[in-house]
Amino acid sequence: MIECSADATGANGFVIPELDYSTPQVQIFKRCQTSGLQNETILENVFENQVQVIKNKLEKLIRQYHPQVIHVRNILSLPIHPAATVAMAEFIAEHPATGFLAQHHDFSFEDEFLPGDREKAYEIPFPSIQKRVDEALLFSPPNVQHAVISSLMQRRLLEGFGIHAAVIPDSLDFENRPKEIAHLREKLGIRPNDFVIGSMARIIPRKAMEVAVQFIAALQKRKNEFLGEGRGVYRRTVTEDSRFLLLLPQSAGLDEPENDIYFTKLLRYAVSLGVEVYYIGDRVVADSAYRGEPGEIPFYSLYHDVDILTFPSYQEGFGNQYLEAVALGKGVVVCHAYPVMEADILPLISPEGIISLGNNREYTLDETGLIRLNEEVLQAAVDREVHFLLHPDEEKTIAARTCQRLKKAFDAEVVGNQLADLLSKAANSAMLSAGLLPVTTSETPEHQGIGESIQSG
Repeated sequence: MIECSADATGANGFVIPELDYSTPQVQIFKRCQTSGLQNETILENVFENQVQVIKNKLEKLIRQYHPQVIHVRNILSLPIHPAATVAMAEFIAEHPATGFLAQHHDFSFEDEFLPGDREKAYEIPFPSIQKRVDEALLFSPPNVQHAVISSLMQRRLLEGFGIHAAVIPDSLDFENRPKEIAHLREKLGIRPNDFVIGSMARIIPRKAMEVAVQFIAALQKRKNEFLGEGRGVYRRTVTEDSRFLLLLPQSAGLDEPENDIYFTKLLRYAVSLGVEVYYIGDRVVADSAYRGEPGEIPFYSLYHDVDILTFPSYQEGFGNQYLEAVALGKGVVVCHAYPVMEADILPLISPEGIISLGNNREYTLDETGLIRLNEEVLQAAVDREVHFLLHPDEEKTIAARTCQRLKKAFDAEVVGNQLADLLSKAANSAMLSAGLLPVTTSETPEHQGIGESIQSG
């Protein structure tokens, strides 16, 4: 397998730097970045040049590796890099004998909490360029197989676009165990009797971390009910001096103005409710980048020292961070039932498998733009958390059972086998439509026809 991306590494990596969507050359096509650009013709030429550069690099990849199937992730569904979306569609049209599996994680038509939020974010204020991008999105010639990561989007593509898509959910290696860092809490300035409540996602509005703040504030008010030894899955001693810390370990995205504004608002809100936020995103690195430097902390290692994990997000394409919390944590996750969670994850576990923060019907947007959780639902969640703090063995049993059920459905090996089958189908369908395979293929082994496969994303 060859990996093709802006930052591919290793012997099997094929780098196309122009796929990097964060560069100023790409950002100029965002509505908020175009105020100083008056000449649409100039922008059209810049755009076309980007398209051709990416296509030329893709042609080089084809000449070098001769793939029979290419796995394209998100480029044809979310125009975060408009020129790459157009380039990929044109490239697919010019290679009818090559199979393409277009796997879609996110869509521009998916709403955030308010209808049209995301679509507006990806609007291009130049009609000719917007038209090219619209025509490229969900491009569906015979040599393309489509896959989505949830049953909700599978239904949406069929009903809205007539596209039959397979469901290939997100996955996780449930057997992976991150490195334990000795005395990590001490290094972070966290005392032995403090309780750490982790919200491990990026700090962006749709993650609704203000609900985690509400949960902690309500839990703190009931501290007297669980003072004593052996509290929670790590058997901590809770005293009058124990702090309840909201741990925020991610810095990704905070360079974007909207997210920075949200973070500032979140911090002020936490102060108003008496909740201490413990932001360490400037010290946390990806596990793969960790080299043992004293000031660095590998992200997944933090799970060893978090007492309670929360996931209050109201919109997810799937929700891999929930799987991480289940696999790497020891307790029952305090979780909101966002739409995909309700449709594809909760039916696989028992109702006791989460400490529920309700669903989107229990969320309202206040005048400041922050989410408020229904008070009755909030108190029910705190009731259950207090019970588990007092009965940690019961919590660990439920958490372990939930983990095993989700592993059967979403483990990397399970989902990887599903993906391999779909890649085989994409390769054989393309060769069949190009007349390179006989029409009758019933005796063809399931994976015959696959040579090199390339992931592009």
